[in-house]
Amino acid sequence: MEKNNDQIILEKIIESKIAELETEMSYSNYFEIYTASEILKDHDLTYDDIEDGIVGNGGDGGIDSIYVFLNGELLKEDTEINYNQKKNNIELVIIQSKTSRSFSEDVIVKFRETSEDLFNLASSLGDFTKRYNKELLDKVRIFRTVHERLLKTFPRVEIKYFYATQGHEINDNVTGKVPKLQETIGRLFGSAEFKFEFISARRLLEMTRNIPLTSRILEVSESPISTASGSYVCLVELTKYYEFISDNGKLARSIFESNVRDYQGSVTVNTGIKQTLSNKDSENFWYLNNGVTIITPKAVLSGKQLTIEDPQIVNGLQTSHEIYRFFSSLDTLINDERAILVRIIKESDEEARDRIIRATNSQTNIPPTSLRSSDEIHRNIEDFLKANNFYYDRKKNFYKNEGYPISNIISIPYLAQAMMSIILFKPDSARARPSTLINSDTEYEKIFSSFLPIDIYLKVIQIMKSVENFLKPNVCGIALEKKDITNIKYYVAMLVGIKIAGGNEQIAKKIANLPRIDIPGEVLSDATEIASTLYFKLGGSDQVAKGTELLNQLLKL
Repeated sequence: MEKNNDQIILEKIIESKIAELETEMSYSNYFEIYTASEILKDHDLTYDDIEDGIVGNGGDGGIDSIYVFLNGELLKEDTEINYNQKKNNIELVIIQSKTSRSFSEDVIVKFRETSEDLFNLASSLGDFTKRYNKELLDKVRIFRTVHERLLKTFPRVEIKYFYATQGHEINDNVTGKVPKLQETIGRLFGSAEFKFEFISARRLLEMTRNIPLTSRILEVSESPISTASGSYVCLVELTKYYEFISDNGKLARSIFESNVRDYQGSVTVNTGIKQTLSNKDSENFWYLNNGVTIITPKAVLSGKQLTIEDPQIVNGLQTSHEIYRFFSSLDTLINDERAILVRIIKESDEEARDRIIRATNSQTNIPPTSLRSSDEIHRNIEDFLKANNFYYDRKKNFYKNEGYPISNIISIPYLAQAMMSIILFKPDSARARPSTLINSDTEYEKIFSSFLPIDIYLKVIQIMKSVENFLKPNVCGIALEKKDITNIKYYVAMLVGIKIAGGNEQIAKKIANLPRIDIPGEVLSDATEIASTLYFKLGGSDQVAKGTELLNQLLKL
């Protein structure tokens, strides 16, 4: 069958993106990342998040990637969940990505068979360890756990299937298999909302060309006070503010400064905000609340509408969350004329933005390390890495949205895991707490310190990347499953770091002083052999990788 223009263009786009990678990746493997990224574009996920959800590697039950969201937030194995929230939305996304130029009935049949096995809550996932791989079972376990824990809140459940190929026509026999899958899901989860979408070459191109809007509209109560520089101070009705921070009923997480402290739950100040919101007969809301601060590179007023480019809420996060929780819990959105005070500060300079973030948060009891990304050390790391062809994701997804290659974008958690493993000799913590690793102020200050040579951050990234490249089955020669690679790579990196530094004394200084990272193949091979042998001897499980015994024995060698 001759390729049409959509298929030719799509192939050229994917091939060009693969060519940008510094590591070898097959067309089919990258196609999985590419399709998941486009399908989940509106979820504001990092490349690390996307790769974490990929499970297609034998024993996948016809599922290439799977993602679980709770109230718009991606759930990982160490995500801290608030089970006390009364209104919840659980979203399960399942994707099959094939590079073929047609759609097959078998894929939908496999979807149904796998769903029958794994989403039947009466069955144990332990019964399927020989049929399905660890990665898939782990993701399903996350879904089943959060669903079970939140049953008492009667959560809204959305189960979405996406079947992506480079095809352009869908046969009636193929579409005819979808109703049986829907029937299965309806039987397993009676009230769940079901969605199935075929993603063709043309649809993928449409998704690729669809750049997410970076501007949002805020409707103000009356004419705001403006400055010559383009900043504004205004009152906004609570209902209108809720609409500003929501997307189709879900919290628009991308507009919150990603590395400023997260929502603190039912602490005293938040309880007070909730009580004020619940009492419509109280004084106007803005009399009792300090309001919120939004930073933007540009804001334009037209009538009573402010169009705000790339808004970032840098102060008032707790207030925003409580407003969102209050209005999203209502069966019908009420017209609440009470107002909140909003400051919109126009500032495009990054250093100035960071000073504003710190200043606007300085009057409340926030631990200094909660303002992570605005620390000077992160700006220094960003500048230094950029000069060495790596792009530090200090502001979440900035470089991803700019189109930089996956392999060169370094997230804060990735760097923290590398530092924790190689410099602090804590690969067990790096493996056990990928998302919450730097929540501890003590550990954060050890990892991101101005007393460390700036070169160390580049060197540990280079070590980590070398280890990851070596651990590919076609390179290291050891048959390792994806989960086993995830479990041992931090230990391998620690051993490699110790070896090239000539010991574990003053390792940060020694590694930083190396003229360049050039790791001999035998060093990588020996470290992999030692770590993997002991890992499998102790049981070869997640528990082994997250525990202390493997580390203790390796450090004694």
